[in-house]
Amino acid sequence: MGKNHLSHLYSSESLSAQPSAIRDICALVARPEMRSLAGGWPDAASFPLAEIRRIFDELMAVRGAQILQYGSTEGLRTLRLKLAKRMRNEGVINAKADNLIITHGSAQGMHLAAQVFVDRNDVVLVGLPTYFGGPGAVRSRGGRVVGVPVDRNGMDTAALQQKVKRLKAAGECVKGVYVIPNFQNPTGVTLSLTRRRQLIRLADEYDLVIFEDDPYGELRFEGRRLPSLKSLDETGRVIHLRSLSKTFVPGMRLGWVYGEKGAIRQMVVAKQFADAATNTPAQHILLEFIRQGLLDKQIQDNTSFYLAKRDFMLEQMAHYFPAPVSWNRPQGGFFIFVYLPPGMDAAELYRRAVEHNVAFVTGQPFFVDNSGHNTFRLSYAQAGKEDIEIAIRVLGNLIKDSLPHPKIKKAA
Repeated sequence: MGKNHLSHLYSSESLSAQPSAIRDICALVARPEMRSLAGGWPDAASFPLAEIRRIFDELMAVRGAQILQYGSTEGLRTLRLKLAKRMRNEGVINAKADNLIITHGSAQGMHLAAQVFVDRNDVVLVGLPTYFGGPGAVRSRGGRVVGVPVDRNGMDTAALQQKVKRLKAAGECVKGVYVIPNFQNPTGVTLSLTRRRQLIRLADEYDLVIFEDDPYGELRFEGRRLPSLKSLDETGRVIHLRSLSKTFVPGMRLGWVYGEKGAIRQMVVAKQFADAATNTPAQHILLEFIRQGLLDKQIQDNTSFYLAKRDFMLEQMAHYFPAPVSWNRPQGGFFIFVYLPPGMDAAELYRRAVEHNVAFVTGQPFFVDNSGHNTFRLSYAQAGKEDIEIAIRVLGNLIKDSLPHPKIKKAA
């Protein structure tokens, strides 16, 4: 038998799965000489190591056997009560623990949501561009993703309505919309309040589920906090996904899903056969972290920490990037999205940048229609000031070298 002697037995779902563009460059950015603006991972310098160590030691001393035991699939009830209270404070007035499941990050939450709602050939609409985790979860179920343009106000809901109409008229089963409303990955844009309300209305009108993925919403640097789609939802159509990777620590792999009770129950059943329960020690540590008032403080500290990084990167871009290049000014989150002049290839820029020990993520993998070849994403989350300054300078010089140079007329 050949090396891939089992490949004829692979499921169609596994064959439709696509590797993450971020994961594929992990080995590259691990090189010590590489200055990476690629990964959207939190900076380890922001992790509350001393507090976590103290809490863990105290828990082990008092009830070590309990925190090392299996937990319920739904998650620690006392933690779910705390998270439901946070959601009530955020405007989900009647949030209850029974409508909430603790997951191994929001990525598992989206996977469970897709398992519950998406059948083979169902259509889910996503942003152009959008983070590939949502589309990946849909495709893993044999579903299809169709892109909707994203502009400076987020997903274009007028274009969304037209897409839904055309798809339904063609006999397609349109199940839902995947959206990152706050400081979207990769563009950093925020869905406007008007469009949030329009999206809720369209979901009711066309019988859609909204998968609201909000890992960055609590990291707002400036501007007015907008209500979540879930807080605007009066009919139970929004499945609200949250992550604690950016506000707490990513290695604990904690997140939660909030939604209509029946949908959450279906996710609990699906999770029972996936991993039985979410990491129990991590849940206990987070619970104590919240009880001691440390999570809100950590969020404030993280917001200030990443704000300074964002401002520094924007300053360097304004100094080194040439005029034909444009980019956004995110009000929170981790990302700046860059638009090169039409016709310029970000993949070629990436290849040249790597030769100079600089890495970023090209934009094309975020576009489900394979467009966006002149775009790329920069993350200020992990890099220090020195790496940011040098990397942006290198990129600026490489972009300038790629621009067409005006022809100089020779003197007669």
